[in-house]
Amino acid sequence: MKIYETNDNEEYIKFMSDYKEPIMKEQTNVHLDLTNTPLLVDVPNIDMLSNEEYAMLRKNGLGTSDASVILKVNPFITITELIAEKARTYLTEEEKAVGDEIAVKKGRDLEPLIIQKFEYFFGQKNWKPSDMYVHKDFPYLKFNFDGVTGTSEQYIPCEIKVVTKKGERHYNPSKAMFIENVGWRPLPPNHTKSNNSIQTKAALYGIPPYYYTQLQQQILGLNAPFGYLSVLFENTWTFMTFFVHRDERVITDIIVEGAKVWDLIEKERGKK
Repeated sequence: MKIYETNDNEEYIKFMSDYKEPIMKEQTNVHLDLTNTPLLVDVPNIDMLSNEEYAMLRKNGLGTSDASVILKVNPFITITELIAEKARTYLTEEEKAVGDEIAVKKGRDLEPLIIQKFEYFFGQKNWKPSDMYVHKDFPYLKFNFDGVTGTSEQYIPCEIKVVTKKGERHYNPSKAMFIENVGWRPLPPNHTKSNNSIQTKAALYGIPPYYYTQLQQQILGLNAPFGYLSVLFENTWTFMTFFVHRDERVITDIIVEGAKVWDLIEKERGKK
């Protein structure tokens, strides 16, 4: 598998010329070719599940959104709360209501639009996989992808988010690699090789730390050299994409700390 250093735009252009898929295939029943990844299909066709069925499914492993909790950079939920949530064999009323929250429904409805904008501006296909995946070597790590671009030889994850007016303060648009109505910008330096905290690294890329960790777990799953965070700023209706290099240190921490947390979850389940 080819892996290029992506410290400047010239190498990035070389990489993309090798891994560019024409925008031709329909966005239905998308099943990734996992040959060049460490993934297996865990649950097929999760888009057919109800909100409650999907919520129960998420209890069976640590998804990419859980990485920020495991690494203690999520301001909304603690590790203790995550363990209790995963250990329960039922859904609380609060968990049942998550799928009906306005922010969740807004993100779900606008996700296809953001993917469409990515495809238009980047000139390449961005798939929404239909399956949930599991890591071959670390089966407690599960993967759902908002978007995947590139080709089966080298997939690249593309996390999709809607940014509310309140959430804008967590982003630095000047760090984006592409801004709608502005154009392309230089790629960021590789900040992952420093000993900085996750919070500092994320800020250097211009994104929230909890999406930095989420993207790193997705990079692990696809064995990718980098990933994208594509967002739509709700207040200005502006599409932006941020480029993030692979961070081996954070990926190792996700694996190691994830194993510890999952062990605690299984022990808690054993008490019930």
